[in-house]
Amino acid sequence: MTPGAPRQDVQHPGSAAAELLLVHGDDRHRVDGEVRVWRQQAAGAELGVELIDAPAPIERIRTSLAEVPLIDPRRYLLIRDPPQLAGGRRSGEGGRALAEALALRAPSTSACLVSHQPVPSTHPVAVAVVRLGGAVRAFNLLRSREAREWAERAAAARGLRLRSGGLDHLLRVAGSDLGLVATELDKLSAYAGGEPVEPETVRQVVGGAEAVEVWNVLERLLGPQPGRGAAAAADLVDEGRSTQHIIATLAGQLGELRRAQFLLSSGGSAGRLATQLRIPEWRAERLVRQARTVPPVVVERWMRQLQAIDVAIKAGETDDRQAIGRFTLGAARMVARSRSREGEPAPGRR
Repeated sequence: MTPGAPRQDVQHPGSAAAELLLVHGDDRHRVDGEVRVWRQQAAGAELGVELIDAPAPIERIRTSLAEVPLIDPRRYLLIRDPPQLAGGRRSGEGGRALAEALALRAPSTSACLVSHQPVPSTHPVAVAVVRLGGAVRAFNLLRSREAREWAERAAAARGLRLRSGGLDHLLRVAGSDLGLVATELDKLSAYAGGEPVEPETVRQVVGGAEAVEVWNVLERLLGPQPGRGAAAAADLVDEGRSTQHIIATLAGQLGELRRAQFLLSSGGSAGRLATQLRIPEWRAERLVRQARTVPPVVVERWMRQLQAIDVAIKAGETDDRQAIGRFTLGAARMVARSRSREGEPAPGRR
């Protein structure tokens, strides 16, 4: 480790919650998993964990950090995706203001800051966390070999024995999305009942291999590199996947996203989304992030565009491949332009 670099500590479910913690990176599944562990460690607090979600003014963050508990011996504060942790122009004055606020944290307040983007070790907040004796944990997207090792450990932890070729198929379907990998491993574990799983069984159970791959299109469109979503859609079409299935899956995802945005607008949380939409918590947390990435009016526009494309394809008025390509490329450009206007760094320049 280089001098002055943040400590990449590891926390365990049975230990006490870190008093000051920064969790960051673009591997959302592992970032959220680390935050869940921290929240579980803080679960003994009678008043629970106070959540400050983006966007939050620095005044509110500063006040909450300095506040002392009234009932519990400790307060637990989760600050999720504050704009002061974002890259680009916003990391200057806002980052310094948040770093200064951390220095005012009451000794009886434990704080966890979360960013679903990589935070440079030179960022004022990262520097402040280390200086104040806190911990920094980074979870960036894994490379292919690392993702495979992670999946192997996850399968072993579930007592799941996959015959040769089974894990290859699963990773080919889910890619680097560890959330999807974990979900499919859970499904396979329940199906196997402790018995070894043959590759053909993996293909049948993961089954919606095509649906899972299409699912990744929207996730990538709204991810750090929107162009990957357009590229994924083009690859699916080139592989001969059903364009009608791609359109239907995207429309279904956008409909779910719009419902999530409506619930969030009335003060909903990830927990409420999971209950209302009957989906796993990790998917609800993903919807919360996606809901902040693109405004409702754009989601509705995309839904109308997909409907028009579907009608035109069925009427023979447009080429299905070109129509899907234009839609996904236009969506990727819209997301990229929106982030550029907000001052976020371009991919590869963080």
